[in-house]
Amino acid sequence: MNRPRGIDDLLSVLDLPAPVRADLLRRMSAPWRGYHDLRHLAVLWRRHRRYARTGPMRRPRIARLIAAAILFHDAVLVPGARDNEARSAAYWRQVAQRLPGFTRAEVDWVADTILATADHLNAALPHGEPGAARLWMLDLDLTPIGEEAPTFARNGRNLRAEARHLDDAAWTEAQRAFLGRLRAAPRLLRHPRLHAAFEGRARENIGRELHRAAR
Repeated sequence: MNRPRGIDDLLSVLDLPAPVRADLLRRMSAPWRGYHDLRHLAVLWRRHRRYARTGPMRRPRIARLIAAAILFHDAVLVPGARDNEARSAAYWRQVAQRLPGFTRAEVDWVADTILATADHLNAALPHGEPGAARLWMLDLDLTPIGEEAPTFARNGRNLRAEARHLDDAAWTEAQRAFLGRLRAAPRLLRHPRLHAAFEGRARENIGRELHRAAR
């Protein structure tokens, strides 16, 4: 696939060795990836750039951590596996040994944030700036639920194609359960800026999809 707009900017934030960069691009460009691909990473990064223009998330040190979390949070994706986040975090730790300038605490933050994407709404948040940055990343990863209806529908089709280990009945049930948990949450996007931009449409998309699945 052609590289989506923003992916080169995202890659430029981390000084990845050429073999690491090539391996990551290979992973994220696998033809069976329907949703969790380079386009997904680019969407999250463009939204970070847009909505973090002011405030602490725009600071270069924080932006580099966010960039690392975005780039590696879906690096390992085995349909149906329960340890994709753990394996992605382990891959990040392996890569981080070859990157200059990351402290041990920063490597840990990225790894723990990748692990937190397994359960966006219930993940533990550390105090202070590290917790605020983790919440920002988790909210960014949820913003596609608040896309315009046609894009949300296309994402759903891409997710279905990616979940090739499930038959149609199992897929429908899994989606109903996932969206039902989201609908029950009092607040999906907890950062005020992202909440204002995406929460309303996210609720509409969830309600419409659950209504359709119940027919």
